[in-house]
Amino acid sequence: MSDGLDQLEDLAGALLRGVAPAERRTLLRTVAREIAKSQRTRIAAQIQPDGTPFAPRKAKDQPKGRLRRKGRIKRAAMFRRLRLAKHLQAGATDREAWIGFSGEAARVARIHQEGREDAPAKGQAKVRYAKREILGLTDTERKIMLDAVLASMPA
Repeated sequence: MSDGLDQLEDLAGALLRGVAPAERRTLLRTVAREIAKSQRTRIAAQIQPDGTPFAPRKAKDQPKGRLRRKGRIKRAAMFRRLRLAKHLQAGATDREAWIGFSGEAARVARIHQEGREDAPAKGQAKVRYAKREILGLTDTERKIMLDAVLASMPA
């Protein structure tokens, strides 16, 4: 970013290094939770960090001979379990804050994040998934981090 946030981030980093490790850990944990909450909301809205919508799902091929109503695929259903707190986790140490996925959710998220190939179900042919950036910082989230750091500094 060239709007001055980079310089503020450098200043905030320098200020954080001067804070006691226990206070820094508490602050970073709070920031990580706020960012994770923001990420969950953005994933539910199906928007990438740059503000563009996720690539839509592909329609499934219907078996012949069955009648089915035509309509749209539910976009709200995509990644609904992936954004649960048990899968999208946040934490912090006295040196860093992190947000990420665990277990099988991490594998699924990586496939979509990077647009990789995977089999939809066991024994099926591999499919190339559209690139959908699930995790990533928005400008608003970067400002949330800076505001939290600056608010924690003594006057």
